[in-house]
Amino acid sequence: MNVQRNTISKFLLIIFLLISLYSCKKQNEIVTLPMEKLYIFEYRYTFPEEHEEDSCRFYVGSFCELDKHFNIKYARRLCYNSIYFYNSKGIVPDSLRNKISDILLKYQSDTTFLYQGDRVYDGNKYRFIIQKYNQKNQTIKFEPDFLPEDLKFVYLYLYGDRKATEGKSIYNELLEMFENQVKDDTLNFPPSELKSTLKFNPP
Repeated sequence: MNVQRNTISKFLLIIFLLISLYSCKKQNEIVTLPMEKLYIFEYRYTFPEEHEEDSCRFYVGSFCELDKHFNIKYARRLCYNSIYFYNSKGIVPDSLRNKISDILLKYQSDTTFLYQGDRVYDGNKYRFIIQKYNQKNQTIKFEPDFLPEDLKFVYLYLYGDRKATEGKSIYNELLEMFENQVKDDTLNFPPSELKSTLKFNPP
């Protein structure tokens, strides 16, 4: 009888230990993002011939939003000034939430990861905007090729490999917010075209 009682006691102890270990693991899992929202978006100036106007125009081409519950919204404009986008929604799986949160917490101040040098055309620019609770937004300006590996993982997972479906934009307010955010010195305005009346005289 004592042997049976000891066996039951050991069994109950093992069950209790397993429940305790599981509870500790669940407490260490990230339930919400440790910030209000994360945005990733892409922007540039267009040249006049791209949109049949006389001057260059600024526009946001696409963006991704990650909210505190790890929901993902993504939209990519079909073409300049289009009201139609490739839209998609998703959610970050539990297995990646800690990793993404830990990476973002490493970057606590505004910074840049851009090519340093001169180029004929430097392509589109990108930006992370981290919205913190009751604090100033944090900005990371970047080009994907120059991101550190950890931030590149976040960029590629959330933004670079989104599956999308076509639909009319429902994100006009967000696009307007992004355009107001990036009208600064990040982009050099494209040079104006030389007048056709100018002639080159060889020496």
